[in-house]
Amino acid sequence: MTNNSVIETIKERIDIVELIGTSVQLRKAGRSFVGFCPFHSNTRTPAFTVYPDTQSYHCFGCKASGTVFDFVMRTQGIEFREALEQLAQRSGVELTPRTQQDEERDNQRERLIEVNTAAARLFQHMLIKSPRGEEARAYVARRMINDWALESFQLGYSPDERTKLFEYLTLKLDFSAEEVVAAGLAIQRDDGSHYDRFRGRVIFPIRNIKGHIIAFGGRAMGDAQPKYLNSPQTLLFDKSSVLYGLDMAREAIRQQDAIVIVEGYVDVIALHQHGFRNVVAPLGTALTADHVQIIKKLTKNIYLALDADSAGIRATLKGLQTLHDNLDSRLVPTPTPHGVLSWSRNVDAQIRIIELPDGKDPDELLAEDAERWPALVANALPAMDFYMQVLTRDLDLTVLADKRTAVDRLAPLISQLSNQLEQTHYVQQLAHLLKIDETLLRRELRHVATTAQVQRVPRIPTPSTKSQAAKPATATPSASRNHLMQRTRTAAEHLLMYLLQSSDIRDAITQKLEHDLKEFPQLQELFDAEIESLFVDDDELRGIWRTRVQFGHEGDLLEWFATLNEQLRERAEHIGRSFVLPKEYLVASEAIECVTIVQRDIAKRWNQRLSQQLSDGADDDESGHLLSLLADVQQYINYLHTPKRSSTYDDLHTRHMG
Repeated sequence: MTNNSVIETIKERIDIVELIGTSVQLRKAGRSFVGFCPFHSNTRTPAFTVYPDTQSYHCFGCKASGTVFDFVMRTQGIEFREALEQLAQRSGVELTPRTQQDEERDNQRERLIEVNTAAARLFQHMLIKSPRGEEARAYVARRMINDWALESFQLGYSPDERTKLFEYLTLKLDFSAEEVVAAGLAIQRDDGSHYDRFRGRVIFPIRNIKGHIIAFGGRAMGDAQPKYLNSPQTLLFDKSSVLYGLDMAREAIRQQDAIVIVEGYVDVIALHQHGFRNVVAPLGTALTADHVQIIKKLTKNIYLALDADSAGIRATLKGLQTLHDNLDSRLVPTPTPHGVLSWSRNVDAQIRIIELPDGKDPDELLAEDAERWPALVANALPAMDFYMQVLTRDLDLTVLADKRTAVDRLAPLISQLSNQLEQTHYVQQLAHLLKIDETLLRRELRHVATTAQVQRVPRIPTPSTKSQAAKPATATPSASRNHLMQRTRTAAEHLLMYLLQSSDIRDAITQKLEHDLKEFPQLQELFDAEIESLFVDDDELRGIWRTRVQFGHEGDLLEWFATLNEQLRERAEHIGRSFVLPKEYLVASEAIECVTIVQRDIAKRWNQRLSQQLSDGADDDESGHLLSLLADVQQYINYLHTPKRSSTYDDLHTRHMG
């Protein structure tokens, strides 16, 4: 019998686009690839779509779908075993029969997950119900972690008692002492007795991408050291290959095609509870090669949002180096007026740095003004801009020696840029910064390019950082608006796809619109509770929705689709190619989140219009009415930003711990 992990390893190692591309001509369409289906005759519309993110394919014509295994079996007419052997050979995976040791190891993993799950229940009980959790509850309240986040991330508390958890697990639940130690929850003394690893700490369960609890992080109360303590390495857990919050963030990362990497547990939780769900954090360590392997399967748009102090800057530089070293890349020729200069390593990803203002953590920033976060993301610095700021921060650029140092640090990085326009931009920028002749700088770049090894990005020197953190880059309103407009556009497009799924989704959205406006009756003169109002700024989406309503929701989707005019059909096809329906249990919540994004955007534009009308001048009666409307709109926006209690989780307060 073949081990499932072997099958997953083969899927991970084989690029489905490359494999299918050897027999089907594919062209890129957004994040997917399209071509003519090899399983049925079609020469007019490419209906066959390959999705690199999920390593799968689907034909919208004949409905053929599957993985690399399904494709090989169907195209070659072979059985699964033959396809497995063929793909194993292609991917370099050795097939071996499962042994008794493999079975025992799998059973042990399952048992350790059970131990961790039981421990998490006790930790939750101690935080929520026990009088001993009062200090931890105060910490959670002080960090402004709400009920939704507390439940979603399963926060808990370990009392400052030496054997509370160990006795609960071994005496009450009959786990063996060896299992509790193997899970990293207890430590065995030389005399054979045991004591709890986590004592007097707020507990953050650490889950794998499937949502199983594999470890814990503990934040000390008071001045106890270490401040943060993680589980040790176990059969389940290796902190260098786990990203905190990934199980909660994965779908949002794929939908938004972007990942944000922050520093700690509370940063992740704060951003998630404010609706920014594509956020994860490493576990007290810098990014590793294993982290990058996980990230690049989900997205090629990577944002780093680490602290602006010296340690944070060093972590960011190290993270950038790790990303450059481990992201997919290709060698491309870099031309010059004199011919080909060199072959440069072009990283197949966009990496940007989010600068946190005033040395604030994300949770502090959100507590002050959650509206600032999207603008910070929109104005995140490209990696090279960040390098130019940080690697010159400790230098006096009026001094010749420091100018030389700046060139030594930055020239190798600029020379690696394969895009000629991009390289020219940074040459000009550096020449202006150093107040030196651009020709001299280009000569230095040519020298670097001919002497440096181009297979990899040079190691980044870490300058000494001054005590004062760098000032954040000034946000450009147009860039911020463009980013937010694109986010709203994507949310509206995905919303349309969800609306086509079922009457339950449509009913839930209508109910949300009615419920939200019921809280603000005066705003009914600005907004209405009709679904069509969500597409007020996109004629094509509104047109697609209207035709569906007119055709009837119960009518066949393909027949309805054929009634669309060419413009609407092309827009619908474009959306459909890039849209991946999430797991069934996530559809409703994701649809509601899309509605909220669109609602907020519409409300913010009304906020601007009303403010403009007031500034343009109005008589007393009209001004009073406008001010009243404006106050309600602003309350409405705040209301939409407030995370609602999730119905996905059982009410922790109703749980009974024996």
